[in-house]
Amino acid sequence: MTEDELIKVVRTAVREEFSAAGMRVDEPKDQDAARRDFMFLRAFRLGIHSLAAKIGMAVIIAFGSGIMWVLVAGINAWKAKS
Repeated sequence: MTEDELIKVVRTAVREEFSAAGMRVDEPKDQDAARRDFMFLRAFRLGIHSLAAKIGMAVIIAFGSGIMWVLVAGINAWKAKS
């Protein structure tokens, strides 16, 4: 089997599997639509990841601020007793 025949067989198999999954890639317009769909999904995933990172940072900052507030309140209470 030559390299060209192998490429043809693989392309046919991949197209059949995509078709079985409900994804058309036979025509260039279908390929462009699939590409845009994947670009949207990637942007959505990155946006969700960014949002999760920001929420995590907010929780860490709130926790750290709470600890600092307790320390400062304790120091001020200790100074007031002295």
